[in-house]
Amino acid sequence: MNFASLPMYDLPELASATGAWWAGLAAHMQRQGIADVPEVCAVPDDLERHWCSPNLLFSQTCGYPLTHQLNGKVRLLGLPVYACKGCDRDGFYSSVIVVPGSSNLFSLADCRSARAVYNTDDSMSGLLALRAAAASQHDQADPFFRSLSRSGGHRRSLQSVADGKADVACIDAVTFALLSRIEPELVSRVRVLGQSPKVPGLPYITSLTANAETVERLRTALRQAMADPALSDVRAELLLSGITFPDPAHYNVILDLEAAASRLTLA
Repeated sequence: MNFASLPMYDLPELASATGAWWAGLAAHMQRQGIADVPEVCAVPDDLERHWCSPNLLFSQTCGYPLTHQLNGKVRLLGLPVYACKGCDRDGFYSSVIVVPGSSNLFSLADCRSARAVYNTDDSMSGLLALRAAAASQHDQADPFFRSLSRSGGHRRSLQSVADGKADVACIDAVTFALLSRIEPELVSRVRVLGQSPKVPGLPYITSLTANAETVERLRTALRQAMADPALSDVRAELLLSGITFPDPAHYNVILDLEAAASRLTLA
């Protein structure tokens, strides 16, 4: 039995739209002759195990897992393009660097010795983006930030900064745009200092065992779903505007960023 998931940008307020997007994708997959397309998405407890399963038909991951723990274990299908500030038409995106709206921090240099917060250890947009941004200001052995805490999610990081419990965080541009619409009061309590370096966005993947014919059918289904007029409202709600099919080597920019910032001690 195949299974699928859409675990990225899975805000509770978007559950209906995410379900409708999967239903549309699934219908186009079935029209392409793909067998055993799940009716609903799974909600896995162990994402890495889920992604590495030979029964994975479709999912979305982050660029950092793709270049690290999933390297050589999954197949890149395509790269969705998002219509929001901080995202380019080629699918590259950045994170926004946020501080409390009432703070006296007006540049990244001002954040030296500040309290930083990030979402998860395997996040390009939360942790590595923060590291890369700090490395652009600091190349010494002593720590850049006074403290560094893990929140468990971008929304929690944003809440921590808005509440003044942390001074700075990097928030995925798509998440920030979605929350600006869903929870404007929260976003209004932070101020954007700038953006992190741009990297390829969050890719759609399938099992490494998928053959070339299945991969091409999945990509055709993605093209058709992104152009389907019946799904235009759902795509707009999720900020989806297109699909690209990059060479997997494009994601090596993440490894380059990590290497360039490897000497930096965050806290």
